[in-house]
Amino acid sequence: MVYRRKAVQLSIESFGSGLSTPLSPDNEWVQLADQVPWPQLEEAYQLSFPSNLGRAGKPFRLLYGAQLIKQRTQLSDRELVAAIRDTPAYQYFIGLPEYQPQAPFSFSALSYFRRRIAPLSELITNIISDFVRDRLQAKLGHQKILITDATAVPVKIKYPQDTQLLNQARLNLEQFIAAMAKQLAVKLPRTYKRKAHQTWTAFSRKPRRWAKTTRKQIKAQLQYIRRDLRYVKELQAQGGQLNQRQIQRLTIIRKLYEQQTEMYRQHTHRVADRIISLDQPEIRPIIRGKAKDPVEFGPKIDVSISHGVVAVERFAFNAFNESADLPATIDHYFDTYGTYPDEILADTLYRTRANIGLCADLGIKLSGPRLGRRPKQVDPAKRKADRQAENRRGEIEREFAFIKGKLGLDLVTAKTAETIAVSIDAAIVLANLERLLALFSVPISFNVRSSQQTIKIEYQVTVVVPKSVA
Repeated sequence: MVYRRKAVQLSIESFGSGLSTPLSPDNEWVQLADQVPWPQLEEAYQLSFPSNLGRAGKPFRLLYGAQLIKQRTQLSDRELVAAIRDTPAYQYFIGLPEYQPQAPFSFSALSYFRRRIAPLSELITNIISDFVRDRLQAKLGHQKILITDATAVPVKIKYPQDTQLLNQARLNLEQFIAAMAKQLAVKLPRTYKRKAHQTWTAFSRKPRRWAKTTRKQIKAQLQYIRRDLRYVKELQAQGGQLNQRQIQRLTIIRKLYEQQTEMYRQHTHRVADRIISLDQPEIRPIIRGKAKDPVEFGPKIDVSISHGVVAVERFAFNAFNESADLPATIDHYFDTYGTYPDEILADTLYRTRANIGLCADLGIKLSGPRLGRRPKQVDPAKRKADRQAENRRGEIEREFAFIKGKLGLDLVTAKTAETIAVSIDAAIVLANLERLLALFSVPISFNVRSSQQTIKIEYQVTVVVPKSVA
């Protein structure tokens, strides 16, 4: 597939001519369209098309603009295409030359697009972050303050239970055995699936499950899976074939069987890299200790804010201690601005002896109370300074509330690891663009006098007024 750029100059007045009604310049998406560096993003997107042959791909602005709208509105792909068809402002944002009453693309194109830009998602995010940073610095000046914190991004999955995972694995193995037995034209091995189904049904219908009953059910499921795995191995030795998707699922099931067997024998509920979903094996439980959700299932991100720009310092599905990422965050700040920050606003978790010593060596002030026992006499000035620093650190907490409450990171519906990363990057991009829009979307109105007339200049509107008007 080849990609060809299409340069289309858009204007609000010409776009609205098909509707006989011009678009409002105060519309959020109309204003946001001017805050995105589309040409630079087009050049980066061309890296996904190494060939010059084949059918031309759809424009980057068309699909990436739709992805940003999806992230903001939290619609499904099918609902998003319908909303774009019915909303002129959406069509203007995604770069259509004029309003059209038909859907500009199929909803299935979005899933292919997300997979295509997954390797470039970080590059796209950096291009937009640099663009936003340059404009904010030109407006606000250089502010040498770094704010950092970490949060978990929940993913929409079924609540994990060991018995349900083992039962699902057993059903998958029975399907594999039946398919390979049919390929080889041999007699179907005895899997005792009717008895296994009866055992599971009797257990699942119990309103209250005691620990002893649950352990008994896990033992039974492990025995069924062990037998089925042996049958699968024997049929594969005879020449039975599985497709690529079935092979991937079989690998996950084998790892699940090893983990569950170890936990059963050790009488524990913890194991390294624990699988909690067969459909999304990369998801891990993240213990957060929050009152509402003590455990969240999804990736964890380490986020920083500098000069008003939000950036993801680390993205991982496994849990990690964010205090160990502070040196890398400081180095990233130095690589970006060529200097170290004067102050770092962080949670008390970041105040380790290593981080405090590093900040002291670099001449950086790390906010927060000192280590050790709390003193009996606290200097009022120090208490006030710590309270003010904590209030300023609240900026990143408000940013978390915004990207989770308004930009869809409170519950990510993407299925694969690549598309989950694309969704998180899209939310970060929108957060930066919204910050830029809040600063540069203020309507501008001023008069310019010439020798013969006075010109009144407003936001995207130029009006010639009579000379008598001051």
